[in-house]
Amino acid sequence: MVAVIGGLLVSAQPALAATPVVDDGAAAPPTARGEGWQPDIQKPDPVTLPGTTKKITPFAKPLSPQQPEALPGATKGPGATLKADGAARSAVRKADRPAFRGAAPQADPDDPPTGLYCTEAITRNASVSGAPNQTNYAANISYLAEFGCNFWLDAAYIATGVIDRGRFDGQFLYTTAPRTYGPTYYGATSGGLSIPGELFDGGRNVEIAFELYLLAPVGVYWGGCFSIPGLRYLLCEGLGTNLLHIVLGTGSFGTGLQPPVIRHVALGDSYSSGTGAPPYSDELCRRAPATYSNLITGTVLSGLPVDRPTLAACHGGKIIDLYVGQHPGLPPQLDAIQPHTRLVTLTIGGNDLDFSLKLTGCYLGADCAAGGPLVTQQKLDQVRVQLTALYRQIRAEMHPSGKLMVLSYPAVVPNPDDPADPPPAQDRCPNLGSNLVESERRAIYEATAQTDRMIRDAVLATGDSRVVYVNGLDLFRGHRLCSTNGVWANGLTSPLSDSFHPNAPGYQAMATRLAQVLPPF
Repeated sequence: MVAVIGGLLVSAQPALAATPVVDDGAAAPPTARGEGWQPDIQKPDPVTLPGTTKKITPFAKPLSPQQPEALPGATKGPGATLKADGAARSAVRKADRPAFRGAAPQADPDDPPTGLYCTEAITRNASVSGAPNQTNYAANISYLAEFGCNFWLDAAYIATGVIDRGRFDGQFLYTTAPRTYGPTYYGATSGGLSIPGELFDGGRNVEIAFELYLLAPVGVYWGGCFSIPGLRYLLCEGLGTNLLHIVLGTGSFGTGLQPPVIRHVALGDSYSSGTGAPPYSDELCRRAPATYSNLITGTVLSGLPVDRPTLAACHGGKIIDLYVGQHPGLPPQLDAIQPHTRLVTLTIGGNDLDFSLKLTGCYLGADCAAGGPLVTQQKLDQVRVQLTALYRQIRAEMHPSGKLMVLSYPAVVPNPDDPADPPPAQDRCPNLGSNLVESERRAIYEATAQTDRMIRDAVLATGDSRVVYVNGLDLFRGHRLCSTNGVWANGLTSPLSDSFHPNAPGYQAMATRLAQVLPPF
């Protein structure tokens, strides 16, 4: 969860409009909820600088690094320096520069501070909690920003913020409520935040910005914005007047979070677990390194690489197995989805139609086409409704910008009506020809096509553009069983459970198709 880290705040300060405020007065960043953390720093109402009519809105002007600057003849100092001579200088009320609570700024050895000046310091700390691919993985940042002068200002205004300096360069991730002072020579503000590493693509590199309006006494004016070791100027305006507006930054620094990736979960049945392409890393679920979900690792989408998947798919999986454990000790497949999961790949529904059993039965038994279609429309309609509900459930549990890629099943048995599929011959896969006659091969292809249409219709029924149908029906065309151009699937094998599943080239073809159609995030 995002949390504000307590800090040192001296004197009362106004709250950011319409923004939660914690006990120390610092505005709290949005909470990291299951739908993902998206920083949304609201602009506060303008604050009036004491003793003036000037209304100030924090960080209202564009910020960019700039070199220190000064008017001709300005006396150098360790920051902002007044240009005052004679009677004007003697009229300025001197002050002992206070001790900074953090790391006190130091002037360059060859540039001792002289004259009237104010200087600033930012003390920061960054640490990482949790581990990548876990919901508690976060960068924790805290800081203290201070200014001190060797004379009394008539008024001052300060605010701080954390700026993303990576993927969303310039976006504020957090701001404190502004603080205003009457006559003063010191001020400070502090704050911090926790950046959820798996819920936000930025935050790997950030910068702390410190904004100040410093009102000098009437009759004197600001002469220079001189360098401060460890800080850089993002803004300096008002030289030649008695109101100086500056923004100082720490420069970009790493928070310790790893570069962002697209977290990927692979769900479903044997066509996603990798059945048919041993060796298996998990014999019970027949999970294979050769499965298509592993092969798209590293694919770059919207500038982010796809991570190696959490492979939860299991041989024999049915729709119900995504909600409950398929085997003793095996958690429901949906448990693998986290709020930071941006990609889910899935094949499911075939076992709910008993398609694998029917295909094997056709091969080993009598003519299975004689009794009519292998799957009924009533059963197809029933499974389609279940699939639509499942797709919606998956989308509800993953990252809001993520994509659910639903693959349909490739036809592995030759289609007798497709010239790209040569029929079985006596000198080429005779067993297939003798065990699956033409009418059976036609019935098997039609059942596969019906399943493909059912999956497509279930995807469309979600009404969610983030659920994407991937047509696999004719993916193996020209490479089905009996092909002379390389076969991408197994026939009848031992063990029997590997039969009529993709082999390693088949899973590679599925990975290639998936990588081609993956949409941007």
